[in-house]
Amino acid sequence: MFPQKNPLKSSNILKYLEKNLICWTSRNEKIDNFIQEIQLKFNSENDVIFEWIPYNQFNEIKEIDKNGLRTVYSAIWKDGPIFYNDQYNKYTRDSNKKVSLKCLHNSQDSIDFLINEAKMYSTKYNAFLALYGISQNPDTNDYILLVQYNSINIAKWFSGNEKIDDFIQEMQLKMRDHYDNVFEWIPYNHLDKIKETGKHDSTIVYSAIWKDGPLFYNNWYNEYTRDPNKKVALKYYFHNSQNSIDFLINKINEVKKYSTKRFNRVIWDVYGLSQNPNTNNYILVLEWASGNEKIDDFIQEMQLKRNSHNDIIFEWIPHDQLDEIEEIGKSPITVHSAIWNNGPLFYSNLDKRYMRESNTNVALKHLHSSQNSIEILISELKKHLTSIFGRKVAKIYGISQNPDTSDYILVQKNLILMSGIKKLDDFIQEMQLKINHYDDAVFEWIPYNQFNEIEEIGKNTNSITMYSAVWKDGQLLYNYQYKHYTRDSSIEVALRCLHNSQDSIDSLINEAKKYLPKKVAFAILYGISQNPDTNDYILVQNNFINLANWISGNEKIDDFIQEKLLKRNNHKDIVFEWIPYDQLDEIEEIDNNDSTVYHTMLKDGPLYYDDWDLRYTRKSRKVVLKYLYNSLNSVDSLINEV
Repeated sequence: MFPQKNPLKSSNILKYLEKNLICWTSRNEKIDNFIQEIQLKFNSENDVIFEWIPYNQFNEIKEIDKNGLRTVYSAIWKDGPIFYNDQYNKYTRDSNKKVSLKCLHNSQDSIDFLINEAKMYSTKYNAFLALYGISQNPDTNDYILLVQYNSINIAKWFSGNEKIDDFIQEMQLKMRDHYDNVFEWIPYNHLDKIKETGKHDSTIVYSAIWKDGPLFYNNWYNEYTRDPNKKVALKYYFHNSQNSIDFLINKINEVKKYSTKRFNRVIWDVYGLSQNPNTNNYILVLEWASGNEKIDDFIQEMQLKRNSHNDIIFEWIPHDQLDEIEEIGKSPITVHSAIWNNGPLFYSNLDKRYMRESNTNVALKHLHSSQNSIEILISELKKHLTSIFGRKVAKIYGISQNPDTSDYILVQKNLILMSGIKKLDDFIQEMQLKINHYDDAVFEWIPYNQFNEIEEIGKNTNSITMYSAVWKDGQLLYNYQYKHYTRDSSIEVALRCLHNSQDSIDSLINEAKKYLPKKVAFAILYGISQNPDTNDYILVQNNFINLANWISGNEKIDDFIQEKLLKRNNHKDIVFEWIPYDQLDEIEEIDNNDSTVYHTMLKDGPLYYDDWDLRYTRKSRKVVLKYLYNSLNSVDSLINEV
């Protein structure tokens, strides 16, 4: 296949190209020099061996389409391009290769124009449109660019408007590998089930089904294929776009800057352009659009902040994608459960592309009247999108909008509710931002209807009542295997009800601040709730011990015991408790001085941390009792003694 004895390899391909310079000519010095220049830039097996190709090398030439200065043909190149065959570890030709011939009319009159056109193409095999070389039609003398033929219909390059066609070609030629999205001209009759979904200022947004669907590179078959019947968004501009192509192109560039690759994968797709044949208005075909520029910008900004394939892709989610919607809460924000039909995007390592997890259960948080102030909406969204130790605990999937009320909706997985009281919500967010380890407790607002089996276990005069309860959803825990937060449902908790706390949010917050969110803390505070009947606020904490032992019946003593407990820094510290007298057995006096000292058996025994079982437990043991006479009259003296 090559006029030499030794097989062509990476080590000798450049030498072959240099020797072969005398074997061909275009009969134009500028073109010959340009081809030689490209050849001598060769530096990897992915580089195309750029050539002058005689026109008689082409068979089965068929016109595909034409546009002003250009006509595109398909053809069979008999010898085919030189490529590196990994199987045989040498260069060979891919004979009878189907290619595209891009005929540049009257290009013989301007060689510089031809060369500039050729320079726009990539000479890498993994490019979307690799340029193999240059040829010339001997009948017309028009020069021809020999371009890689893709399995797409090349006719879709042509809109009928030269400026737009040039722009589409420019977008395609900017593609540097298979993971860039393919920007196309999309015939309007390929769009079906067109339905208006939003209107804002100078734009109208429609949903539609793109019958052919967008192109993507199939790694299994090493070729481009289409994702048919793809739901897309159509963005019409009220601006008379057919009279201002520059306006349209500027708009596309504005949107396209967000359709960027992250980690070698496109995360937001601008599929291309179409045109309504009835109005002649051009249409931007997108993966999604909210109809509001500010919201679109915010969503795009959030997408570009992703750091890895595991990060959630924040999206605009059409409301008709949400099914089985049921109200689950209202305080003061309305919350619904729903099924998201398409489901969130996730990266498939097997398919090397993003796919969707269909029929995903989600929570919908309605932000009432949010359509009246997009700035307030975005500010609210940023609160909910708080990143905790590098992870989005709430797992926010995106934004939707109720078409009946126009309220915007936050679509999320792990529901982190707010109280609706600014000072309290700011405190909850502040607590979340202080988390610096995955094992730390995630502080939350917990609706009271989340508690079952509520039983009183102790009372301290009129200020505090303790209850045990089962928290249905349970606390958020970080799953190291799946690298996201999930819930530990139906856990037993203690409810520390602070009577009349609704009268002083500051006192409530100060009380909550005494707790540590650390896993090693003895008393972990999961969050705050509120009894809807009494309006008393409730501190929700862990309950792996009998918390009735916190309650002595004396407020000063109980505060002191709590203070001692909350000062513990590790599991080895002594657990200071209120111990009911009936826990003492076999009491024997051993001393009599200013105070009386006794030996006794503490039936349940003190709490200690079992390193083997990784939990607190008790073991009965002998202890010493020291009676403090007249201590009932002076609690301060008692506390000082301790």
